[in-house]
This record gives sequence, C-alpha cells and structure tokens, in this order.
Amino acid sequence: MRSRAGWLARLVPRQRKRDSGEEHTAAEALPELEDIAWYRHAEEVETASFWRMARQLPGLVGQALRTAWSASPAWTVAAIGLNVIAGVATTTALLAVSDISTTLFAAAPTWDRVLAAGPALALLVGATAARAGLGVGAGFAQQRLNPLVLNRTEREFYRLITAVPRAAFDDDTFADRLKAAKDRGSRAVVDLVGDVVDLVTAAVTVVAVAAALAVIEPVLIPLLFAAALPTGWAAVRSARLMYVSNRSRVSRRRRLWMVEWLMDNRWTADDQRYHEAGQWLRGQHQAMVDQETRADFEVIRSQTLTRAVGQLVAGVAIAGVYGVLLWMLATGTVPLAVAAAAVVAIGQGRAGMESLLVAVNTVYEDGLYAADRHEFDALAAERIAAQPHLAGPAPVATGSDPLPVPQTIELVDVSFRYPGKDTDAVTGVSLTIERGRTLALVGENGSGKTTVAKLLAGLYTPTSGQILWDGVDITRIDPARWRCHVAVIAQQVQQWPFTAELSVRLGRSGEPVDRERLESAARDAGALDMIEGFEHGWSQLLDTQFRGGTDLSGGQWQRLSSARGLYRDRGGLLVADEPSAALDARAEALLFDTLRARAGSATTVLISHRLQGVVHADAIAVLDEGKLIELGPHRDLVVADGVYADLWRLQSKSYAT
Repeated sequence: MRSRAGWLARLVPRQRKRDSGEEHTAAEALPELEDIAWYRHAEEVETASFWRMARQLPGLVGQALRTAWSASPAWTVAAIGLNVIAGVATTTALLAVSDISTTLFAAAPTWDRVLAAGPALALLVGATAARAGLGVGAGFAQQRLNPLVLNRTEREFYRLITAVPRAAFDDDTFADRLKAAKDRGSRAVVDLVGDVVDLVTAAVTVVAVAAALAVIEPVLIPLLFAAALPTGWAAVRSARLMYVSNRSRVSRRRRLWMVEWLMDNRWTADDQRYHEAGQWLRGQHQAMVDQETRADFEVIRSQTLTRAVGQLVAGVAIAGVYGVLLWMLATGTVPLAVAAAAVVAIGQGRAGMESLLVAVNTVYEDGLYAADRHEFDALAAERIAAQPHLAGPAPVATGSDPLPVPQTIELVDVSFRYPGKDTDAVTGVSLTIERGRTLALVGENGSGKTTVAKLLAGLYTPTSGQILWDGVDITRIDPARWRCHVAVIAQQVQQWPFTAELSVRLGRSGEPVDRERLESAARDAGALDMIEGFEHGWSQLLDTQFRGGTDLSGGQWQRLSSARGLYRDRGGLLVADEPSAALDARAEALLFDTLRARAGSATTVLISHRLQGVVHADAIAVLDEGKLIELGPHRDLVVADGVYADLWRLQSKSYAT
C-alpha cells in the first residue's frame, strides 16, 4: 500500500493523444507512468541477434547450474543426467528403427526377416520405454528442483533485505535495484534454472538425432536443420512479438492496475464513496480494457501471420527435404530402409530444434533479469559489510553477550544527513542522558526531533560525531548486543495484521510469553479493556481482510503500539515519539503517568507537541532546524523566555481561555 500511495502522490495528470491520432479517451486523462523494472532490459531483448544470445549461453548456463547446485546437488544431477541418458535412448531407438527397416525392407518381407528383426524391435521397444520413463523422471526432478531454488532464492533475498542498514531504503539507487530484483529478478533466477534444463533437453534431443543420422547417413544432417529452422524462427519471432507488445503497453497496464487497486481495496473504499468516484473510475477502467483488447487482437494477428509464414517456409523446406530423399533413393545413394529411418529421425530432430531455438531465446531473456537480482545481492552485501561495526576499526567492546543497561547515554557533536539530501537533518547535537532520567525533545515540525530519536534507537548511524553508551561508541559494536535494551513507541503506527497478543509482544516474539508483563503493558497503554472486549480477546485477528478479523480506529492502533513498546521495554532506553497523537484525553493521561512512573529506574526520551506532557521531564531539549538551541528543565526554560517559553505560552493560553 505504501508504494502505491507514493506512486499516486508523484503523479502529474496530463492529456495525451493516442499514437493513432484518435480523440482522447477517458483513460488518457490519467498520467503516463514510467516503465517498471519488469521491462528494464526490454530493448536488449528486442534487438538481440541469435549469435549475441549464443555468445551469452555458456555464462548463463554456468550461472543457472551453480544456482541449482546450491539449492540441491542431487536433484540437479537427476534433472540433467536423466535428460542426457534419455538422449542416448533416443539415439538407440532411432538406430533400432534403421536396423528394423533395413532388415525388413532389404528384400521382399518374409517371416524369417520378421524374426530376424526381432532383436532390433525389442531394442526399439526398450529404448522407447526407457526414453519415456527417463523423461518422466527428469520432469519429476525438475519439478522438485524448482521450488527448492525458489526457496533458497527468496530466503537469501529476505536475509539481505532485513540485514541492510535502515539508511539504504532512503537511497534511490538502492531502491531501484531493490525494485528490479523484487519485481522480476528473483523470479528470473528460478526461471533461468528451468530454462537451462529445457535447453539441455532440447540440445540433447538434437544431438541424439544428429548422432543417429551420422550413423544412418551423415549427408542427411543438414536436412535436419533445413526442416527445423523455419518453424523455430516463427516460434522465436512470435515470442518476440508478444514481448514487444507487452513492452509497449506497460504504462497503460500500470494505469489499469492502479485504477483497479483504487476500486477494489479497503483503504480507498471510504473516500471513493464519499466523493462518488466509482462511475468515473469504471469509465477509466473500461476505456483501458478496450484498448488492451484491441492491442491483444493486433498481436494475435501479427503472431498468426508470422506462424503462417513459418509454416509456409517450413512446408517448402520439408518438401525440399523429401525431394532430396527421393532423389537420393532414385540415384541409389540411400536404400529405402535408410530413407524411412531418416524420415523418423528428421521428424524428431525438427521438434527438438524448434525447442532449442526457443530455449536459447528464453535463457537469454531471463538471464538479463536474473542479472538484476545478482546486482542487488552484490549491492546489499556491500551495504551490510559497510556498516560501521563491521567495516570500522577494531571494536572497542569485545564479546557476543548483550551489553549491560547503560548508565549514561551521550550524543557527542552528532550530525546526520539523509542519503541524497543537500543539508543535514541534525547538526552538531550534544546531549547527555543519565539512567533514570527523562529527556524531552521539543520543536516545530522538521526540527530534527524524530531524526535524533532514530539515531538513539540505532536506525541510522551519525554522519559525524558519536553516540556513546557508558563511553562506548555503539557504531563500533554489533547492534545485536545493545538493541535489546532499546524500546520504541513510534510516531508512525504500524498496523500489524496479526492477533492482538502477537501485535503487543512482537518486540519479544522470540521469547516465552510473559502473561503478567503482557497484561501490564496493555493496561499501562490503556489497551487492556479494549483487547479483552474483542470477540476473541487476545486471539482477535486485527485485519478485516481475513475471516474473523476486526478493524481498529487510529487511537486503538496507537494504544497497541504503546503496549508493544512497553512490553519490549526492560528498563533500558525507551524512545516515545509522539505516543499520544491519536489518543483520547483519558488514554493520554494514563500513558504519560506510565512514562513518569519509569523515572528513577529507566531512561526515557519523549517527543511531544503537547507540552503539558513534558513539563515533568528532567531536561527538555529544544531543536530548531536540526540544531540544539535550548536545554534545561521546564521551569528554567520558561524563565529564559526563549523559543520554548513562546511555545508554552501559546499552548497554556488556549487552556486558560
């Protein structure tokens, strides 16, 4: 949902005429969208010659085999090996056909010749049965291999994506690579393995037939290629036509998908009905569906014409093949029995050659998109390795056990700039937070409060400066050793579509459930009565898209978010970023009472625009454009008559009135 929302926010509607010069339609009132990563390599695929594809084959085959081997060596060997053995059976069967034909038709057929052909006939039956059985076995091995490759590919993708530092998601280069890898790259890695197995199968068939023809009559081998190339060309050409058609329609399809999403999901259902937008959206949808239908008809016409040309040329080629065979028979170059066997061999070889040409095209295309995934893997691994605790100097704290709860947390001249930005979000901030104390961060929107909170929580690494826990620079320590002491109640509430219980204990989901702490956290967040009032209590599913689910208001979601942060909190650092923005007055008062109760035993960093909630903080830091401009307790800041005092007077005046 987030990606689509960002998508819609960037749209700038403009009218465009269709290439055919027809009048505007309702669909073209929507904007043109940029091409998706799915077609990133479209031009390369459209213009690639067969020889360019052939040059890439060795590397792509090796890449696919390495991927398959890493997923399952046994099934890789089975899928490839059984196809190779099946090729041997194909050659054996064709040679058996030649022997049978020679024995039976060398002269007038007799029972003696029929009996003499018995061993060859038995060999033919055995080879044919073996080839069929091996084909079934190879297909089974390939079917088993595909989900194993997919499993490994997706496991590696999500291992990388959850391990990269948070800042990577703010980098447009990383975002582009991620989109390309996720949209098609990962699927192409899996498809490439299947493509290579198909390629091997087709190649083995062609080689097997060629080997049989080399024994039967070597001069017939060129006829095999002559008979297969026209229909093979038609198959590859038809696939290219469909690809080019899809490529040219991608922007319209994206608009179509967007309109369908606007009509069929719960997130837009309310607004759609408020503004009676359904009729307009249906008009947009119908206009684009009509255009898609016309485009489908056009590509079907082109493909049919291509296949017709291919079949026509193939017919001429086959007629030429049979003409050559008849000429060879008439001149005595080959006997009738050999010609009969050659006809069978050429028929099988023709089908194999067509499959081989198509497989080469498919391997090349999927190989381009599989490269997107490998590029992403390399980039993600580079980002992971570049994290300060891995790439910096020797760590200042050794070991693997969690650090103790910090007694002092210091920000020393900390600055931070988001990727791609020209200015710092935070500049030269220095703060000291003692254990058992509460620090409030105050300032206008965009002043840097949430950025400081994210730096303290370890989501980002300072561009310069240090964050010290008891004098230890946490950027030089494995985050797993200190993040266990950090709990966050975030400003942007995540609506996890799980049960109420899991939604609360998500931050400690790997630990045994502490029922007493669970209920205490929910009670302190004002969520316990709400949860116990659900139809299924703690087991209530929090998403109406699933059976038995329920929907929550913004305030209810924020109560669950607060409960989640409180349940994770074990007396270390609790960062509460606007924790009461969507709460009613009673729930807000209860939450602030809970946060004040932590004073003296734990460390709290509180961000709030409602200054009555921060007056009890031990220190209030006032930020402006990323800089710390005031610091002190409430009373001192009011007396100082600075920015904080102005904000306090504005809010207290409204309450007094």
